[in-house]
Amino acid sequence: MPVNKLPKVSVIIPALNEERYILRALQALVAQDYPDFEIIVTDNASTDHTSAVVRRFICSEAAGHIPIQLLYEQQRGTNFARECARKAATGSVIVQMDADCIPHKHWLRKGISLLLRGKHAAVTGPYYYFDAAWILRESTVLVQKWFYPVVNRLVQLNRRSAILIGGNAFIRAGLLEAAGGYNTALTFYGDDIDLGGRLCRFGSVAYSPAITLPSSARRYHTSGFWKVNRKYQSCFWKTIRSRHPLFDTIETEHPR
Repeated sequence: MPVNKLPKVSVIIPALNEERYILRALQALVAQDYPDFEIIVTDNASTDHTSAVVRRFICSEAAGHIPIQLLYEQQRGTNFARECARKAATGSVIVQMDADCIPHKHWLRKGISLLLRGKHAAVTGPYYYFDAAWILRESTVLVQKWFYPVVNRLVQLNRRSAILIGGNAFIRAGLLEAAGGYNTALTFYGDDIDLGGRLCRFGSVAYSPAITLPSSARRYHTSGFWKVNRKYQSCFWKTIRSRHPLFDTIETEHPR
């Protein structure tokens, strides 16, 4: 597609105590080969130096010509932070990314190409846990590459839900608005499933390994592989059966 026909993109990043990770994320984003995008970081009531790191980067030569906003949301919760950013976004596509991700330089271009090519409501893709032990890294690659695409197609047959990877998603802004924006009643383990279910009423949610996003495995390091996966799987299948998120599966605060 000609450069002048590509949509403007708003990359939104919720950030709660992310001083160790946010700089690498910003450095990777400003190196993207996509021509028209902005970055919006929402400091979600951090108690560390997250905001200072972002402000220094904004004022540095490394930021280049990319517009970067730093917003503040005192109500903790990933969806509060994302909704704050969504309301300030000016792009026709909202791209969700987490602060501990390091996208390759073609990530935005590939995601937008997939979104437009299929006229999807949203496109999502897997993580690659760059700092995980070999067995965790490779096992999650296999599950996300072979199992998730099949399940995603099956659960969308009757528009019940869709797999949406919360920190790696490309969403049409108009449809996100029509779907009600981000559900701030949900904080974690349920927010992405809820959003996928609402978006798939407007069009398909495509899942593609082509936009695999390198991310930290810190949640697995902190909580353990089996505990994290049980939580995700329990929330997903209960939501599929009940058609709405079940609050016994939802965390009150984003785990670190």
